[in-house]
Amino acid sequence: MNAVTRRLRSTGGLGIVVLVLVASLPLWFIQTNFVLSVATLSLIFMAASLGWNVISGFGGQISFGHSIFFGLGAYTTAILQVHYHLNAYLGMLLGVVVAVVLAVLLGAVTLRLRGIYFSLATFALTLVFAILTGHYEGFTGGEVGLTLPLLGDAPGEFSFENKVTFYWIAMVLAALAFVATWLVLRSRLGLQLRAIQADQEAAQASGVLAFQVKLTGLAISAVPAALAGSVYMQYVGFIDPDSAFGATLATQIAVIAFVGGAGKLWGPVVGAVILVPLQQLLNSSLSAYPAGFNLVVYALVVLVILWIEPRGIMSMRMRRRRPRPPAGGAPPQVPDLEPAAAVPTSREAG
Repeated sequence: MNAVTRRLRSTGGLGIVVLVLVASLPLWFIQTNFVLSVATLSLIFMAASLGWNVISGFGGQISFGHSIFFGLGAYTTAILQVHYHLNAYLGMLLGVVVAVVLAVLLGAVTLRLRGIYFSLATFALTLVFAILTGHYEGFTGGEVGLTLPLLGDAPGEFSFENKVTFYWIAMVLAALAFVATWLVLRSRLGLQLRAIQADQEAAQASGVLAFQVKLTGLAISAVPAALAGSVYMQYVGFIDPDSAFGATLATQIAVIAFVGGAGKLWGPVVGAVILVPLQQLLNSSLSAYPAGFNLVVYALVVLVILWIEPRGIMSMRMRRRRPRPPAGGAPPQVPDLEPAAAVPTSREAG
């Protein structure tokens, strides 16, 4: 059994253990509404960050615009429910379709850019969407936002009085996003994305259609973000331009993955478990301080983590596992802990 096969099997086993543990938390750990809210939000943003990891972590196309897909999922669901009284489940499905279509359209332009230019373009686009949603008041509610009608306990309309239900829904969403990310990572698409990240020119010389691969990766990454936005909308019952497309959300989705380890399968999971509770705790405990002080503390924590290990917490764990080279000798050969970024040949790419 080679190292990659062992890695994949251990990932599956660990994933099942983590899923069972997370599912049981309301039975023995989550005892207050605040903790329940923090746990639910952690899972929602974990799903969005896992989607981000597909194009940005594996493919190296650092996006600060995944809040666009998050916001489209939220606003599509809200608009269809508020203005057209459409079923929430159908609204969520249409939100995903809208997000994927827009990902293809925006990617057709932005993915021709590289490096910081792509990042700036995606960040600018999310601010444009925030301005547009604030402008069309009759449709989007403007700066005031949209509030879902109170339906009580109506599972058929995605409305639940018991907030634990939303926790389990968010858990399923995060689990599906994790599985989808894992499948991409071990697939031909995942290998091609990682090859592009390592050296796009070399990948293209080997037959990889870089633009098409990146566009596919962006479209896939939009799905978890849109679903996360829809579930978030149903959970809080309210959305406005800042909470859907604002600069804070635009950076938060990416920062979660960076802190956990961008490009690592478990990176967004670890990042969300640490940063979302930290953010919620700072918001509640530092509310008496001047406005923005909580964000300063949050930013300092993020900077310290990235200063200690720029590649994220998962890289810190992996670095500790690597044996030290023997004194006076050559360093031992250590097998790669992630599937290698193999570049398909021209025949395979065809």
